[in-house]
Amino acid sequence: MKKIFLGIIIFILLFLTTGCKKSIVGKWKSLGKKTEYYYIFNEDKTCSYEMKIARLGCTYEEDGKLLTILYKGTDYPKTYEYRFDGKTLIIVDDNGNDNKFTKAE
Repeated sequence: MKKIFLGIIIFILLFLTTGCKKSIVGKWKSLGKKTEYYYIFNEDKTCSYEMKIARLGCTYEEDGKLLTILYKGTDYPKTYEYRFDGKTLIIVDDNGNDNKFTKAE
């Protein structure tokens, strides 16, 4: 009985420490914009910004609530605040606007 109880406690602790953190990794589709575009964040810290007519490669770093993206062909990275609202990724642009994304399949 003690082993079962201990197993349940370990499972709950693992879930709380790993299962609740949302990941930015994946393909994210823009919401509420006339022009559809995507951010794709890979586990190896590479990314891309894609629209119907263009694709721009990039690298990224996450630091708490900040997302820093270095777009290829640029000299300086851009840093954005980001957060999750349920299943929605929100990236705040330079003008303070919330850009909302949903996970694309």
